[in-house]
Amino acid sequence: MHWIKREVRNLQEQYHTSDPFELADYLEYILVPFPFRKIRGMLLVFEGTTFIGYNNTLPYREQKLVIYHEIAHRRLHPSLNYFMVLENLRSICISKYERQVDRFMAELLLCEQKPEPGESIYEFARRYDVPVKLVETLVPYWLTKNRHYR
Repeated sequence: MHWIKREVRNLQEQYHTSDPFELADYLEYILVPFPFRKIRGMLLVFEGTTFIGYNNTLPYREQKLVIYHEIAHRRLHPSLNYFMVLENLRSICISKYERQVDRFMAELLLCEQKPEPGESIYEFARRYDVPVKLVETLVPYWLTKNRHYR
């Protein structure tokens, strides 16, 4: 998944930010806050315009994660038009696309950060205030790069 890391680095170098609201603005994506009842976020491309709907009743941190998620789908899977994540489907089988999006988000949020010696992935995730599932996407990379990490 080195291509995902390259995509993240290109995005950061071009726009000098990792903030999802700023990235959406630079990318000319239209953010649509809405108090959805079951939807966390959605991506719609209509006549060349990208819309990201996000549930504005979620805590701010989660709103940012939803926007990151939809930006990742648009950047990684531009030929796929529409994604919707329902609240009750979060734990169901994760597709290849969702794993790629999680890796994109981990690269964007954590950059080159790594756990301290002896620090668990749970402690590391808590330290950077990111979901553990994002950190888990980086563990295989850390293990191949730094065999002493366990």
